[in-house]
Amino acid sequence: MHGSKLILLLKTLNKKEIKDFQLFAGASFFNKNEKLQVFLEHLSGFHPQFEQEQLEKTLFFKKFYPKETYSDQKIRYLLSDLTKLLEDFIAYQEYQKDAFRKKYHLASGLLERNQDKFFLQELESLQQMNAGNQMRDHAYYFNQQQISEISYEHTSEKRNRAFDSSLQALIDNLEIAYLVKGLRFYCEMINRRNILSVEYNLRFFDQVMQYIRQGQFDDIPAIRIYKMIYISLTEAGNHENYLALLDELAKSSQLFSSRELRGMYVFAQNDCIRRINRGDKGALNEIFFLYQTMVSQGLIYEGQFVSQPDFKNIVTTGLRLGEVAWVSDFIARYKEKLNPEYSENAFTYSMAWVHFARKEYDKALRMLLRVEFNDVYYHLDSKSLLMKVYFELDEYEAFLSLTDAFKVYLKRNRFISESQRTTYSNFIKLIYKLIRVKLGKETMGLPIHQEILSTKPAADLAWLEQKSIELLTKHRIKLPEDFS
Repeated sequence: MHGSKLILLLKTLNKKEIKDFQLFAGASFFNKNEKLQVFLEHLSGFHPQFEQEQLEKTLFFKKFYPKETYSDQKIRYLLSDLTKLLEDFIAYQEYQKDAFRKKYHLASGLLERNQDKFFLQELESLQQMNAGNQMRDHAYYFNQQQISEISYEHTSEKRNRAFDSSLQALIDNLEIAYLVKGLRFYCEMINRRNILSVEYNLRFFDQVMQYIRQGQFDDIPAIRIYKMIYISLTEAGNHENYLALLDELAKSSQLFSSRELRGMYVFAQNDCIRRINRGDKGALNEIFFLYQTMVSQGLIYEGQFVSQPDFKNIVTTGLRLGEVAWVSDFIARYKEKLNPEYSENAFTYSMAWVHFARKEYDKALRMLLRVEFNDVYYHLDSKSLLMKVYFELDEYEAFLSLTDAFKVYLKRNRFISESQRTTYSNFIKLIYKLIRVKLGKETMGLPIHQEILSTKPAADLAWLEQKSIELLTKHRIKLPEDFS
């Protein structure tokens, strides 16, 4: 019972929601089984921990069927029925949050009952409600389409065959609502194709985008922004488009939900990441500005928790720019706002980076060896940081062993895109040359430095260049003034 769907869902309810669920279960309209109400009341006493020893099915059976021999089937019926009731409660709660949807269904019901006067009152109320909505996201245009559709249905039932403006509005809003949502996922598909080794059928939207790029729908902020995002995903190095996208996001921030606005900023981040991997030094400052903007606007949350990837990337980006104090403060303020399931791992990884930035390499090593590789990005970034630690500690044998393991991982993991594979393979190749020079196994010269400057993409190019310059200085090799 401890790991049942019922208990897992009950754990997601806060104290107020537990009380509301009890009221819901006590309403005969929703629940006609009084035993479920008593069962829930007893279970609620164990909220929020619901410890395993408190949830023995035999103990519950004795309480509810004291004179009967234990029957697992009866307990399973109780669990199943209460789970269904809880699912109804969750659905009801979500329905209650959407005032527009409630009013729309009321209008639909009145239309079904031929109550023209009251229907028209509700239709006007719907129009006013959506007009007062400052958002211009998919929900706004979908609601507009719903208003147009129910208005058209009313006109059709009156057999009015004259020109009906609601029909044109229906098509216009349906088209816009579809494009706003469709373009978002279209851009995500292209993004995943760029990052991961996956392919999608994009033929229809490829044609749609050609139409949009001609300037159609430029009066719709969401479509305008997703067009810029599309350009950033398909035209490497179009910095003018990136700056225009940032300007548009700043101007339109009040028009979108936090969730959608966050997604738009993530696309902008990806533009910076690609430029960083190509050696664009200014892009690191630009992505850090994006992260700071997202932190200040509360856009680093996914649901109730801070996004683990954002947390990790904010830390590493800030430290690469020398913002040790800012990053340390960020970690302290937001560690507890991570999902508890991942918080310790994210904190451990982040502190490894902080220790590395402070040149506390032994501490960084101890932290890194405790990091769990729960996704591709942690794996790639942790291994590259570990290579840098071994480099700084002159741990050549450990470095070589890690290099071999890293190469195998890059070769065999099918979820790594060719772009990522090239980026990290180049990093391995270059840092390997540098450590051999550092330990006297290879002679330092300008060609190695030139190779670092010309190899793109590669992970952590700025660090590689810095180490190369240090080695050149150590070997008293001067860079020509025009060297690049």
